[in-house]
Amino acid sequence: MTVRLTCSTIWRRREFGCGALPNAPGICVSACRARRAPGRVCLKRSPHSSIWDPAAMADVDAALSQAVARHQSGDLAAAERAYRAILAEHPDHADARHLLGLVHFQNGDTVTASTEIRRAIELDRRAPMYHANLGRVLMAQGLPGEAVAAYREAVALTPEDAAVHSDMAAALVALEDHDAARSRARLALELDPTLAAAHLNLGQALLGGGGPGSAEAEACFRRAADLNPALADAHQALGQILQARGENDAAMDCYRMAIQAQPGMVEAHCNLGNILRDRMDLTAALVQYDAALATAPDAAAVHGNKGVALHEMGRFDEALASYDRALELNPDDADTARNRAMTLLLLGRFKEGWAEYEARWRTPRFKTQARHRDKPRWSPATAVSGATVLVQAEQGLGDTIQFARYVGLLAEREQQVIFDCPAPLMRLMASLDGAARVIEQGQGRPPHHDFQVPLMSLPGILGTELEAIPADVPYLNPGAPLVGIWRRRLAEYSGPRIGVVWKGSPDHVRDRVRSPGLAPLLPLLELKGATFVSLQKGGDKDLRAHGPDNVVDLSDELMDFADTAAVMQNLDLVVSCDTAVGHLAGALGRPVAMLLPHVAEWRWLLAREDTPWYPTMRLFRQPTAGNWAG
Repeated sequence: MTVRLTCSTIWRRREFGCGALPNAPGICVSACRARRAPGRVCLKRSPHSSIWDPAAMADVDAALSQAVARHQSGDLAAAERAYRAILAEHPDHADARHLLGLVHFQNGDTVTASTEIRRAIELDRRAPMYHANLGRVLMAQGLPGEAVAAYREAVALTPEDAAVHSDMAAALVALEDHDAARSRARLALELDPTLAAAHLNLGQALLGGGGPGSAEAEACFRRAADLNPALADAHQALGQILQARGENDAAMDCYRMAIQAQPGMVEAHCNLGNILRDRMDLTAALVQYDAALATAPDAAAVHGNKGVALHEMGRFDEALASYDRALELNPDDADTARNRAMTLLLLGRFKEGWAEYEARWRTPRFKTQARHRDKPRWSPATAVSGATVLVQAEQGLGDTIQFARYVGLLAEREQQVIFDCPAPLMRLMASLDGAARVIEQGQGRPPHHDFQVPLMSLPGILGTELEAIPADVPYLNPGAPLVGIWRRRLAEYSGPRIGVVWKGSPDHVRDRVRSPGLAPLLPLLELKGATFVSLQKGGDKDLRAHGPDNVVDLSDELMDFADTAAVMQNLDLVVSCDTAVGHLAGALGRPVAMLLPHVAEWRWLLAREDTPWYPTMRLFRQPTAGNWAG
């Protein structure tokens, strides 16, 4: 139950192949049927012009040449006037009609652009450039199916034009017809091995639809970037691959090169911002998100990711505003809805937060965790006395310990509870009040049950409010025999016995934020007369590195959480960062000092030294972000 720190949408761009005039990516502007070199404008007249008078033809050629020159210089208004003047005298002039359509495209009017180009095609169906540019305009309209049809017409007329084959590959990728896209891109490269866009589109096709994977795609993106360093999409695509495998420094370089090649590239700004946010360079992350929104103010994913950064900065009202805008633009964004729930719960707005937290089951991460859903979900309204309810643990071990208290509340409603929990908690959870049976998670089908419910949905289902959190501790007990074994094991250590834990799971998305490491605790370990007991699994390397000689390291002897709980019953205090061991101490009713980052997870609320979840716990918060010494 943590704020998601991954990008809600890994942006993908498709390269449409052609060189460009200013402000017209991917569009070929020419009055010629010949194959176009990227970035050049051919001023030859169409051989199929309806103008037959040689003198008039010469006048039109001169006027068209002047119009194209203005077009090429970026003076779109002058070019439009010139094309319209030609069409006023010669309404059937296909070149002028086609080029007028491109002016509309460059001005952002894709609908009129496609209409004008279609009219040009009606006048002259033998011009492959018209069909190719229509395909590019249709791609800009988000109509890849129609674009493929237009490219097919172009290919039939100019089968040796590698750029058109490459463009068709991009459209096929957008249609998720990846096999056909790969074939088309490879054909483009047979025709022109130096066509950077074709390498890019082949890479995109290789990544989709069960292709051979990212290694060959990465090679394609690198080749595209080498051939055309100004091809922003190649740098962006390569950055995505590097980011996915954790090579974030290299990914950041790629995103910066993409932005240099194409300032305002939304995808590159967004992904660069996400890496900066993961590194807690939050101010720099906001700069990238704002740069993306300056180009695309309606990019829902950018608003959602900006909301996460604002949450981490403690600017919660602004975070909610960003989430609201993201959901207004994309109501189906389950990740953003879940993140919004985290902020609401942190602010103590439980009724709204619990309801929105159910969006987690629509996220890609949680869809894979949903299990045993063949029975109806339990609710008080449908509860039947004596019914068997399967309660399924979810997420982390700490979450399971914290919310296991709700099993007893179901038992109070005369429900027979089967608790499905992770293996490290099995022995301990056998002591849980209200659990008729505890089974190990992931071990086949569970026993017969009438209803099922995810563990962390119970607070919302039961209407838990901030003022009435069930906190009757202890609700777990390792058992007297096991406690006795550990009492004898620790008998030789005198003085106050203090358990210490300094890091959580490295797989946790916020581990770098929530885990202080051993170094900030070293002054505490100098306390005279006390015995410190390490409960940190895998902490022996840290102890050897820092050299405290008054720490009893029991980590290798702790087989599961029942052992850890029994040790805690023989301690006077537990000092823990935000990890499962701290939750366990609270559930046992032991004195516990919880060390929290400046912006902690939702369960610890805001600006409190106590927590309604665990009456024996005291919270110690960083005074500023990253300041564990404080």
